[in-house]
Amino acid sequence: MKKKHIAALSLLLGTLAVGSSVSAVDVSGTTVHIQFQDRQLSAEVDSSEIPLGAPAEIVDGSFYVPIRWLADQLGMEAIWHEGRRAVGLTTAQAYLEWDLERGKASVNGSSIDLEEAAIVRDGSLLVKLSWAAPYMGIRYEYLPGPSRVVLTYETPTDSAYRESTYPGDTQPNSRPITIFATDKASYRIGEPIQYIDLSYDADAEGLPEYRWTGKEDAFFRPGTYAVTLEARDRHGNWSSPYTRHIQVSDESYLSEAEYPWYTSPVGTLIKSTSEAWKDASEKAVPLTSLVTRSSYRQRVVSGENHRILETGLLKRQTVNGHARLLSHHSNGLGKPVELKVIAYNPSTTQNRTVRVTGAGELEPTLLHRTLAKVAVTDFMTRQTDEPALDIAPGQTLELGSYKLEPGQGMASFKDMTTDGTVEIGFVAAIEGEAGAIFRDLSKLVSEQKAPEEGSLDSEVRLDLITDGNNLKSVSSWSPEKKAATDFGLGHTIHYNDPRPVAIALHVKDGHADGIVKVDGIVVPLPQGGLTDQDGAFVAARTTGLESSVHIEWMAAPGNSSPVEWIIYPLQDKK
Repeated sequence: MKKKHIAALSLLLGTLAVGSSVSAVDVSGTTVHIQFQDRQLSAEVDSSEIPLGAPAEIVDGSFYVPIRWLADQLGMEAIWHEGRRAVGLTTAQAYLEWDLERGKASVNGSSIDLEEAAIVRDGSLLVKLSWAAPYMGIRYEYLPGPSRVVLTYETPTDSAYRESTYPGDTQPNSRPITIFATDKASYRIGEPIQYIDLSYDADAEGLPEYRWTGKEDAFFRPGTYAVTLEARDRHGNWSSPYTRHIQVSDESYLSEAEYPWYTSPVGTLIKSTSEAWKDASEKAVPLTSLVTRSSYRQRVVSGENHRILETGLLKRQTVNGHARLLSHHSNGLGKPVELKVIAYNPSTTQNRTVRVTGAGELEPTLLHRTLAKVAVTDFMTRQTDEPALDIAPGQTLELGSYKLEPGQGMASFKDMTTDGTVEIGFVAAIEGEAGAIFRDLSKLVSEQKAPEEGSLDSEVRLDLITDGNNLKSVSSWSPEKKAATDFGLGHTIHYNDPRPVAIALHVKDGHADGIVKVDGIVVPLPQGGLTDQDGAFVAARTTGLESSVHIEWMAAPGNSSPVEWIIYPLQDKK
């Protein structure tokens, strides 16, 4: 490479890096005529005189023209790659490159000496017209007196498929092509729109990022709406925008308040700020006559979010038949504590048989308040098949044991059955003293008079009925709190031969977390649970074809804020 080319390199960098001071002619789908005259500092573009940064020259009988200026006029872009000191130009036919550092000119990677295709004049790259014109789609004609050349360029009508800016490969990477369709030609107010993505990448690299503008799942005013899609390939090249116009008539399908109840997926929220939630909460009719409470299974609660501050018997309860044992304790003593759950047979003549039929636990952890949901989820999803255990007269059976370091807490759910009267005790002891305290557990349970509460309901149930008096409009159910704690209380909604409805859970005050199951399948709540500011959590939606739907809810320990169920009838929409 000649030294004068290297010397001009910094000037060339400056001219290519700075934006053009000449506005390129809008040549989309038109014919452009350009006339260069030897060593003249202007050119004629479609009869308009436009200045040149560097004049065209005739050298050894060939016309050389300023490539950056020419590319601008034709709607192309000459790119300066500083790292390699090269100029690149992407055309419809090929990729051209002039490598000043190596002294090479190339077409799609096939190179010749730079001197055969270009020269540098006063910091500008002039390219040999006869070499570049075929690849740029240019026709040209030499005219004498004075020496000049006339170029003719037919600009292609713009299309979605265009080569991208040169990324550093020998052959440039193609831009992605975005295109989408909709399932209908026009829509009613509030009618869901299905967008069908037909976009692709010609280089088969995938499309990791989409960018929509104006896209809505439905529109709630009549009119014409522009929706635009762009996509990016893995090289960072964005497609040309693709726009479709959505037509919305003045016929109504769903109002903005109705729409989320018909379309929000199960497991998502209808926000408290939405018109849908405000409308439903204001119109909801309370359901009370269909509610029953069950004490078939007795709840025995030793503590909910309770700190152990002294050892001994924390709780005792007499059970006979079905029971649910519940504990949520933490160690506040500053030294290790052992917590045990025991069953004592007070009979002097008969054995007692105990069977654990369900269980869920949170093992000791410092994060027991945050992770208490683990215990209720384990309880509601675990299959338990433990053998029956016999307790001899006057003897005890250990049902659970937990070692708590200072600050640690645990949570436990345990369903059990007995064939007679059994005393249940929850006992705490300092580690190392457990042997003495637990040596005679029967005496501890039978003699220490820890508080014993009356029977607590284990389930509250709503049976929905479709008749002339019920579910005529939006309805609600807020289970009444009957005890100091709802720890371990299950909510059940059962609906035989349901009509189409949406059923949602709402926290009335504060925060609640727990587990929802619909027909035996868990519907996960948002991470962290629900607050009274979240709106309604869509737990289920029926179509009217089901034989029944069965919903269960149980709050996590320490999360027994009052909740409300919304039942929203859905009309047949066609």
